[in-house]
Order: sequence, then C-alpha cells, then structure tokens
Amino acid sequence: MRGKSTPATNRIPEEHKQTEAPAAASEDEHYLPPRKSVHPPEKEKYVHYFYRSLLWMFILLVAGLFVWGWKLVST
Repeated sequence: MRGKSTPATNRIPEEHKQTEAPAAASEDEHYLPPRKSVHPPEKEKYVHYFYRSLLWMFILLVAGLFVWGWKLVST
C-alpha cells in the first residue's frame, strides 16, 4: 500500500502562503458593489409597466367579449 497522501495545500511553501494573505486583504479594502446593484438597467424600470399594461389589456378584452356576447344573446 502507498503512504498517506497529503493535501495540495500542504505542498505549498510557507513563503507563498504569506504573500497571498496581503493580496486578499487589499481586495477587501477596495471592495466595490456590483455595477448592477449601483446602476440598475432601464429595462427593469419598465417591466412593471409592461406587465401592468398586459393585465389591463386582458381585462378589457374579457369585458369587451362579455359585452359583445350579451348584445348577441339579448337581440
């Protein structure tokens, strides 16, 4: 049988492990939120109005068909 295998992190020399930590810390100091959260696209602003207009068109269609059917039945 073979000997115990060591994880890849144990094979990295100590000098390289120490240089990675300051790089990660400098990224945290200059953190910026995603652009999408700071500047939302114009598309998202109009989606609400688009779906609301679709809903109203459907309501008007159903009401119009109901009135048209009522006129045909009553005559």
